[in-house]
This record gives sequence, structure tokens and C-alpha cells, in this order.
Amino acid sequence: MRTNKIIFLNILMVLLIGCKKEANAQNRNFLDTAKTKKNEVSKSKTNYLKNLQYKSFVVSCGGGCAMTYIADNVEKESSFFKVKFKVEMYTNEQLSDTFNETYLFFYDQSGKISKIILEGTKNNALETLPSGARRSFIEFSQNLIKAISPDNQNKSEENKFIVEKNPQKVNLPFSFYEYFNDDYSESKYPNYELKPFLIEFLKNNSYDAETYKGLVIRSDENFLYLLISILRGDSEYFVLVTIKNNVIIDYKEIGLIGDENPTTFKISSNFIIEQYNGNGPNLKAFEKFKVNETGKIVKE
Repeated sequence: MRTNKIIFLNILMVLLIGCKKEANAQNRNFLDTAKTKKNEVSKSKTNYLKNLQYKSFVVSCGGGCAMTYIADNVEKESSFFKVKFKVEMYTNEQLSDTFNETYLFFYDQSGKISKIILEGTKNNALETLPSGARRSFIEFSQNLIKAISPDNQNKSEENKFIVEKNPQKVNLPFSFYEYFNDDYSESKYPNYELKPFLIEFLKNNSYDAETYKGLVIRSDENFLYLLISILRGDSEYFVLVTIKNNVIIDYKEIGLIGDENPTTFKISSNFIIEQYNGNGPNLKAFEKFKVNETGKIVKE
């Protein structure tokens, strides 16, 4: 009888150990699965928000002053976006200062921006900034809210103008004189292949040529600005094309080289275009244009 009891206890012990091991294994599998899903969600969120980094916009501060705000880091908190900007200040188109500013973007229940607070202060940019600067911040805030919109999470970045999906922008100001002296450096001035739609548009507007290439000088959710180099024989034409929501808004020939009297140009950080006769460092502009807030190229 005692022997049977010992055997029974041994069997029970084996069963309990086996159940415990199985339960532990199930717990580990559950935890591993939960951890994997959490990492996948986190990774998806991080990667998507990363697409918003390095977006930039320009704010005019008057008297030849302009500031370029470059999104250096974007974080999504429970009730707001936290964006760290690298701010480059230009005075008379020369870089005069660089500093950082962090803003908190708050939205109402409908997804409309309600306030933009400079971190460390109570200053609401929607109340303190001039109308032009306020409009630039509002446009940027719309890009942020689109980042978490279900309708935009699987939205393709493909456009019908250049082949590259995530093009690198050329820094402004852009000077043809410096571009020429840099020997058209592709590392400093990356250029991209044009899609047939844009080539056909150029051909229909008297720019039939052997070679086309596009330099991106602005790219965000709404606007795409392209500087198109068009090679035809010994001549090279430079045409500025502005695009909004995949629709061409405007275009203008701003440069032509290849003969004894070239027309060169400079595009400032606030999208003022100056045209020059000849190619040199200190030429006086004979014509000025600007790209306005709708993407139209108008006389300055």
C-alpha cells in the first residue's frame, strides 16, 4: 500500500512539472508574441514619423532677413506632436546664425490645429507670429496630422514627375555661379530622371531636347519645386517648375547658357529668383521674380 502511494505521488509530481513547463512555455510564447507585435507597432510608428523629418519651410522676418525651419526630430505624444527644428537665419541671403527651437503642436477633436507652443514658454505661435510665418507653421502642422491619418498611412509617395520617390533637396540659396564652379557636383546637387509626363509637358512647351534632369529645391506633402536642366545641342536651358498636389502650377525659363551672352540666376532661401547677364560672383540682377504662396512665379 505504501509502495502504491509513493508511485502515485511520483506520477503526480511528473505531471505537475510537465504542466508547469508547458505553462511556462505558453507564457514565453505569449510574451514573445506580444513583444514582437509591440516592436512592430513601434517600428511602424517610428518609420512613418521619420518620413516627416527634415521637412523645411521658410519664414520671412523682414529687412532682408529669412529663417529656414528644418524639422530635425519629430515625436508623437498622446495629445500633441513635439518637433525640434534646426533654424538657419539668413541676412541678405547670407547665413548669419543657426540655432534650435522646439514646438508643441496641439489639435482639436476635428484634427484642426489649435495651438503651437514654443517649448519652455507660453507663447502660442498662432497668436504671436506675423500672418506669413503663421501660415507656414499651419501648413507644417497639416503635414503632421496627415502622418497619423488612416487614409494616408498607406499612401504612395510616387509622383508623375520624377523617378525618385524620396529625392534629396538642393539647399537654398542656389547660385548658378557656385553650381558652375562646383563643376555640377552630383553629390552637392543631386539630380533625378524625369518621368514621361513631365518630359511631354516640356516638349509641348517648346523644350524638345536630348537630355533632361531635375534638381529638387522643395519637396513636401503639397509642393514640389523642380529646377529642370534641358540640354539641346550646345545650349543648356534652366526651367523652374512648380507643382502642387501632383498638378503643375507654373513654369518659367530662368537661365540659358551655351553662347557668349549667358543668362544666369540665383534662387534665394525665400524663393526670390534673380537673373543676370553673364556668369560672375557680383553681378547686378536685371530681372527679379518670386514664387508666391500658391506656387505661381510672379514678377518681384
